[in-house]
Amino acid sequence: MDLTPHPRIEELRREFRTWLRSNLPPREGWERLRHRPGADPERLDFLRAWQRRLAEARWVAVHWPVEYGGRGGSLLEHLVVQEELLRAEAPPLVNGPSLAIFGPTLLACGTPEQKRRFLPPLVRAEEIWCLGFSEPDAGSDLASLRTRAVREGDFWVVDGQKVWSTYANQADWCFLLVRTDPEAPKHRGISCLLVPMRTPGITVRPLREITGDTDFNEVFFDRVRVPAENVVGEVHRGWQVVLTALGHERGTLVVVEHVRYRRALDRLESFVAATRRRSDPRIRQALAQFEIEVKLVELRALRVLGDLERARPPTDVSVLKLFASEMVQRLQDFALTLQGPYAQLWRGTPRAIDDGDTQYQWLMARASTIASGTSEVQRNIIAERLLGLPRGG
Repeated sequence: MDLTPHPRIEELRREFRTWLRSNLPPREGWERLRHRPGADPERLDFLRAWQRRLAEARWVAVHWPVEYGGRGGSLLEHLVVQEELLRAEAPPLVNGPSLAIFGPTLLACGTPEQKRRFLPPLVRAEEIWCLGFSEPDAGSDLASLRTRAVREGDFWVVDGQKVWSTYANQADWCFLLVRTDPEAPKHRGISCLLVPMRTPGITVRPLREITGDTDFNEVFFDRVRVPAENVVGEVHRGWQVVLTALGHERGTLVVVEHVRYRRALDRLESFVAATRRRSDPRIRQALAQFEIEVKLVELRALRVLGDLERARPPTDVSVLKLFASEMVQRLQDFALTLQGPYAQLWRGTPRAIDDGDTQYQWLMARASTIASGTSEVQRNIIAERLLGLPRGG
């Protein structure tokens, strides 16, 4: 693999850095809002305004066609912009997961009318989306879903329940996975629907997380009527649409995370220097190990990126996801341990280091081995698809 930066890519990187210096919101504005609940109106307004500013300059989805709000660039160019946003510690995109998962899926599988209707408002943060995939008792096995849709005239009538739906309590639309043929084999008879969240019969119940946030939600559907034209892809053949979505979730979302890990490690090394503990051989060894692991994540991400850039399914994205999610948990464990007794303090406590941000990140890291497919699922994928091992009895 040639790791030499392409001149065109580096020119784009410089152009975006210049734009960021003139347009990045003052840090204190975001710091005041960043720990508020996701559905907080002031926080939402701030993030919508920030995303609109990015969208006006066409920095939100660089690799999308121009007619949908992009620049017609490459996936690599888009990921470079995402890296720079993380490096600058810019406020997040209000619709980040949906832009990374739903948007590319609609580009690949949607009708021209669906693309024109839904993609530009998504880029401009005029509409917020959630994903209705996971269900109770289904774990990471999406194909075992029980939410059903029955065709009645010009509508699909939906009944069932979803869980862990991020941003459902603030979303305008849901990208919903339903079973439309209960007699079909497990991975068949599935369809994908575009569902307005204000439709009668939808109930959203926020779930309180260990961080105190309520971004995850349960969503209940009681005879919810969805127009028949809101199907994405072919009826009963939605599993291929799902695989496209999961490929972006476990591929493009993970590829840029190495920048976040690098920032976390840089902050940790600064803390060690400030507390004058660089001479401790145990701490030096631990930091050296994390330097190696973060670099490994970066190199593995480049390999996945190479597959994505060539429109090939990334064969070893499960390796990247598994290693990175477990590594970040070890990194946050170490960061919290270094604080000693101060690790017990939470936000708002006068003596909390960095206002308890490490404690918050430590709790958030607990979800990294669950979200986007558990570590157990990733190990099964690696064993069966990469190593060719037989299924256990």
